[in-house]
Amino acid sequence: METGADVIALWPGWMESAGEMRRMQVLVRARCAACGTLLRVDLDDVMARHGSRYSLVDKLERCRMVGCSGATFYVASRTYGQAWTTLLRDPMLVAGLDTLPPTRTALG
Repeated sequence: METGADVIALWPGWMESAGEMRRMQVLVRARCAACGTLLRVDLDDVMARHGSRYSLVDKLERCRMVGCSGATFYVASRTYGQAWTTLLRDPMLVAGLDTLPPTRTALG
């Protein structure tokens, strides 16, 4: 019998790195686990800070919403109208997805 630790997530090639996501014009957002805010991610900014081979999988960053001290994780979609994929595979990080606040955008 397999445990969760025995299963390895297979990610599409376009999720491999920030550089590949930019080349494929992937849509990337950061979602805060504390306040629920959904923010656009500038892949040029990510690559300037970390390099083009940087992976967004299992990466957390501080929320940029004023007054929030939460952490954001990344979600990505190949194009508009397709499903968003949460870029988390670490079981400890994935377990926290069950208790997230509702997503907040500028529209409410």
